[in-house]
Amino acid sequence: MPSLPDKLLRKDVLQAIDDLRLGRKHSFGPSVRYDLMYEDDRFAPKAVAGLAAERAVGFPFGPYDFKGGTNSKCFKLLTEAGFEIVRKLDFQPLPEEIDEEEEYTEGSVQKILINRYERDRRAREKCVAHYGAKCQVCNFDFEQTFGIVGKGYIHVHHVVQLAALQSHYIVDPVLDLRPVCPNCHAMLHRRTPPYSVTELRRIVEDRYPNRMTR
Repeated sequence: MPSLPDKLLRKDVLQAIDDLRLGRKHSFGPSVRYDLMYEDDRFAPKAVAGLAAERAVGFPFGPYDFKGGTNSKCFKLLTEAGFEIVRKLDFQPLPEEIDEEEEYTEGSVQKILINRYERDRRAREKCVAHYGAKCQVCNFDFEQTFGIVGKGYIHVHHVVQLAALQSHYIVDPVLDLRPVCPNCHAMLHRRTPPYSVTELRRIVEDRYPNRMTR
C-alpha cells in the first residue's frame, strides 16, 4: 500500500485544488465531516491530499490508501502546508466526541485520554474552582441566566494541542483546562487545529464589545 510522503509542498496542494476545480476525475468520494477551505471554496481534504501526494511521489493514491480525520497524517500535512480544515456546516458533534475517521495512532489515544480528563470530576472541579463556572470566551453564566437549574453547569476545554503532548503527559486542571459554554466549545473546534480561547474571545469582543465588559 502506498503511503503519504512526509511533506506536501504548497504548490502541489494548490495544483490539486486547481485540478478539482477543473473537474479532474479521481477515486475519492465527497468529504463526510471536514472540508479544506481555500478562497471561500470547500474541498474534500482526502482528495486534495491524494492528488497533491501523487504529484509529489509520482504514483496515484486512492481513498483506502490513507485515512482522514483530526489526528491523521493527511490533515497534518495539509495544515503544515498552510491550509485550513474546518468542520462541515451540517456536522456539529460535541467537541469531546471522538472522530470515527481518525487513525488509531498515538495521537488518537492521547485524545481519548484527554477527553477523559476533560470529563473527570476532580479535574473539572479544580478547573471550575479556579476560573468559576463562567465561559472564558463569551462570559456566559448559566446560573445567572437560568437560576438554580444552571448552577455549576459548564464545559471544560483542553488548551494544549494534542501534537505537543507526550504519552505520559499529566493534565493540569488550571493550566490545561478552561471553562467554556457549549456553544463556544463547539466554535473552538470549528477548525483543525482548534482556535485558542484567546483567539475566539477576540472574535467575540470585536463583534460584541459591550457584552464582554459585563
